[in-house]
Amino acid sequence: MSAILAGAAATSGPGSARTGSCQAWPLPLDGTCAGVARRMFRETVADLGLGGDTIHDGVTMVSELAANTLHAQGNVEFDGSRQRPITGSPELWSYVRSCPTGYELVCKVFDSQRGWKSGAPPDPARVTLESINGRGLRVVSEMSDGRWGHHLTRARLGRWKVQGKAVWFALPLSAARGAARLGSPQLSSCQAAKELEGLLVERGIGQRLVRSEESVADIAVLSVRRDLTVWCRNGTISWTAAAGGYERRTFVDLTEVAEQVVRAHEELDHPADMTGGVAGGPSSALEQGSAS
Repeated sequence: MSAILAGAAATSGPGSARTGSCQAWPLPLDGTCAGVARRMFRETVADLGLGGDTIHDGVTMVSELAANTLHAQGNVEFDGSRQRPITGSPELWSYVRSCPTGYELVCKVFDSQRGWKSGAPPDPARVTLESINGRGLRVVSEMSDGRWGHHLTRARLGRWKVQGKAVWFALPLSAARGAARLGSPQLSSCQAAKELEGLLVERGIGQRLVRSEESVADIAVLSVRRDLTVWCRNGTISWTAAAGGYERRTFVDLTEVAEQVVRAHEELDHPADMTGGVAGGPSSALEQGSAS
């Protein structure tokens, strides 16, 4: 596993930042955002061995999601010049995670509004060619074959980690490519908890976080807040789920664990804005995933 943080960058600068093992790029606040997202996506998948049709679908989906951010820019902060935002810019994220069928590449587009232009999240199943809203999400729903969703989260870039939402899709990867990208970290439970703590602090939710550990027993616990606790033991990370019970993943998926813990934190703060899963569409279980 890479270091907890390998070069965080503000959105005011070009290029990208790697937070944990997630690559993150700021997207422009104008009509060029879709083109920038397409270029970044192509760079991301260049070494993943995806077929031409799959790449084309991914380019189309990321373009649709990036274009949607033009309607969700309510929390953008400028430094006075209004040339480049210092926080709140839309972002494109990319990382690999394990899934019940093996591995998948996850692409997420973040914007700094928790809600939706039309109020409730659009239901792609009810979107028609005449619909004003939701056509982009219908494209993503159909092209991803159900591997998509949306949820509350926080920014990865910028001066402060603004609250907002992410809309995502996933593309299946071969076992060899997925395992090579994720790697095989040899971490103790205490090391895994320390890395996870760093990832959560970087996302701005470490104020109430308390970590305790017992190295001899190889167990560590992160108390993130009331009703949200994370356990690391025997190569597995588990945490309390909003619907009751626990979510579980292995240490190799620290990036995904951090994202799901941030999601749970935000949904506890804003239960009225919960967007886990799609009404009438795919289950949020695709996003949370079961431990392998």
